Amino acid sequence: MFRNGFLLLLMSVVFYHEHANAQKKKETLLSEKVTQMMEWASKRSVIRMNGDKFRRFVKAPPRNYSVVIMFTALQPQRQCGVCRQADEEFQVLANSWRYSSAFTNRVFFASVDFDEGSDVFQMLNMNSAPTFLHFPSKGKPRRSDTYELQVRGFAAEQLARWVADRTDVQIRVIRPPNYAGPLLLGFLLAVIGGLAYLRRHNLEFLFNRNVWAFSALCFVLIMTSGQMWNHIRGPPYAHKNPSTGQVSYIHGSSQAQFVAETHIILLFSILQLFMCIAGIGLVMLFFSWLLSIFRAKYHGYPYR
Repeated sequence: MFRNGFLLLLMSVVFYHEHANAQKKKETLLSEKVTQMMEWASKRSVIRMNGDKFRRFVKAPPRNYSVVIMFTALQPQRQCGVCRQADEEFQVLANSWRYSSAFTNRVFFASVDFDEGSDVFQMLNMNSAPTFLHFPSKGKPRRSDTYELQVRGFAAEQLARWVADRTDVQIRVIRPPNYAGPLLLGFLLAVIGGLAYLRRHNLEFLFNRNVWAFSALCFVLIMTSGQMWNHIRGPPYAHKNPSTGQVSYIHGSSQAQFVAETHIILLFSILQLFMCIAGIGLVMLFFSWLLSIFRAKYHGYPYR
């Protein structure tokens, strides 16, 4: 009986040491992975991954950090213009997080290019790009961990809201300064001011109702046009399937649209306007011919 107790005690000690060693190895491995991810993030806000890096730092445990990955196809032969636009917004989001005062190792941003990690695309049964996925620190990705690109667009602000919903990490998007808008506005104001100064003795046009009505109509049309929706939501210009190469210019949902749809509708509207003007011109032309015939027959009637 004493021997059995001694054996049980010995087995407990061995099991405890093995468990402690396993836990220590797990913590060491986790520390190495976090250190490596932090080192990569210090060099590039968006970590470029291939198949080996993805399996080691994203799929394989242990992991106590979340990873937001953009699956894309940026090589020129892929001709994915949407991928480049989405990549620019993703870079803005990652830089806003990396260089903020609240930056921690809770979440990292990475990208997998199709030509560098086609095995990852096959592993995840993915056949379109760009696609954004969130890999949580615990468990497998859920349906909500896939970003609804066709509905939300790829603007950095929209991506930040999605990341906050999935990770509770609040990212304040900071864009690099763009002086094109203020310079253009200043130039426009200078032109208007110069014209007003040159015509300072004849400013009756400022009190013309037709001018203000036309300006108000143009402003309303601009604010209610599809281009304003594109500016706010930041949708892709079109969608190209990297596996088939088929390009879609019309979105399949009534809740979203591509930028190309706005241009197509604008082109059709312009053509319709010209057709209406041409139709009115033809009506006036043939009606004048008709009046000329009556004028030739009834000289005394005042045709005007």
